[in-house]
Amino acid sequence: MAKIGYNEYKFHVGNDDLKLIRTLLDSFYGGTDPFPEGVVDSIYYDSLDRRAYRQCLDGEAMKRKFRIRGYGDGRFHQIHLKEKDLFGVGKLKSKIAPVSTTEHVAPAWDDLKPLVAQDPVFARIMSEAESWGPLVPSVRVRYHRYRYRINDYRMTLDTKIEVISFVNGIACVRDYALLRDHVLEIKTADPRPHIPLMGLARLHQISFSKFFLGLNSLMQMSA
Repeated sequence: MAKIGYNEYKFHVGNDDLKLIRTLLDSFYGGTDPFPEGVVDSIYYDSLDRRAYRQCLDGEAMKRKFRIRGYGDGRFHQIHLKEKDLFGVGKLKSKIAPVSTTEHVAPAWDDLKPLVAQDPVFARIMSEAESWGPLVPSVRVRYHRYRYRINDYRMTLDTKIEVISFVNGIACVRDYALLRDHVLEIKTADPRPHIPLMGLARLHQISFSKFFLGLNSLMQMSA
């Protein structure tokens, strides 16, 4: 599988605005995606010195994330390498033999296996990961996603964003947090997207990822 390339734009959606945003999205684009909603469940992996987290913290031009992903059945079926720079987003993804967590223990990165033997994309992701040194579980991010499409625009509204730490991963202060707000993402090849909804919603564009926001929440003492 070749690397998928696109531009990605993220917008902050507060609790007070969620109902309006959902109403606008359903009115303009309801029924446009074959999978209109569902759970997205990801486990992110990072180096022992938190390289992926530091790339976000320092605002580096090039960011890279390694993760496995599932869709609500408690198992993880895909492996992803996501790269983001000033010129857009690239993603490599491959199917893996399904794995699951045991309470707060995540699957070890080195134990992941391709669903199809000698999968070149899986091999490439693993090769890229080797340059980071050992990868360990960083954070689990799980949320309910609403999906919409128009032309080549893919819009997703991510709500009820939960983040969970692991006992066999990078240490955090907390083991669970529910993010207060939500995220609207737009993915498109268009470098200057124009969507009527954005003029009505007046949302603020953000650059931080759910991975970064989630880890920040887990590393803070509960209020």
